[in-house]
Amino acid sequence: MTPLSILLVLISALIHSSWNFFTKRGNFPVEFFFWVFFWGVLFYIPFFIGFGVFPSLFLNPPLKLWWIVILSGFFETIYFVCLIEAYRVGELSLVYPISRSAPLFTQIWAIVFLGEILFPGGTLGIGLVMAGSYILSLKGFHLKDLLSPSHHLISRPYLLAFSAAIASSIYSVIDKAGVQIIHPVFYLWLINLSMAIFTSFYMVLWKKVSLWKVWDESKKEILIIAVLQNAAYLFVLMAMTMSKVSYVVAFRQAGALFGAVMGIVLLKESDWKTRITGALILTLGLVLIGLAR
Repeated sequence: MTPLSILLVLISALIHSSWNFFTKRGNFPVEFFFWVFFWGVLFYIPFFIGFGVFPSLFLNPPLKLWWIVILSGFFETIYFVCLIEAYRVGELSLVYPISRSAPLFTQIWAIVFLGEILFPGGTLGIGLVMAGSYILSLKGFHLKDLLSPSHHLISRPYLLAFSAAIASSIYSVIDKAGVQIIHPVFYLWLINLSMAIFTSFYMVLWKKVSLWKVWDESKKEILIIAVLQNAAYLFVLMAMTMSKVSYVVAFRQAGALFGAVMGIVLLKESDWKTRITGALILTLGLVLIGLAR
């Protein structure tokens, strides 16, 4: 990776963990994120009109790009729904590091479906991710905690966070294909549009609160998170145009450690020793997986 792409990814990781912190603290519903994606669409339109690329943006992209946008938007919506539900029942210092373990699944799929050979660094990385995930589920380092944490591994927040990680690993690969076709700014705008549409479908099927009530109560938070979420995503997409997706996704996982620290320091979450230890081990493992390819 180039120094610029590393810098972009690390800044993105810090911003990403920050908006996740606000999401956990605010306990926002899915309807909240419809507004985030909706404003993510509106933000760019004045600039597109000013540069004369709207509405031609809709007319010029190849058919392949539309399939990429639809698939990425679908899996990103799954990611957000799982993440939001995980935060409703779990702590930031547990949920966020697990949800950022996408490189583990990317590596496993490469082995199973593509027949890739594991390098020693990748093998060690997988082992560290598994160990870090296991430690995150513990309440402490006593013998009793080490031998009987199985109920934590199948808890709802843990499973939802892993589901978010799986979805993240899928859309990250799809996004790499997308930014090879169209500029990252235009691609991000199309993804916001896709996610707003998919979130609308979700709300029709499982509406929980009034959409307008969420806007009235949280408009300031919506706009802040919309800016942070778009900035974090754009930096990652820009880095993908400079480096391999596996490297970008791996370095992005530094956010797992940022998120754990925010949960412990700012939200006063419990079991800080085990959470920090688990997050450190998991983050190191994820970086090794990315760099081993």
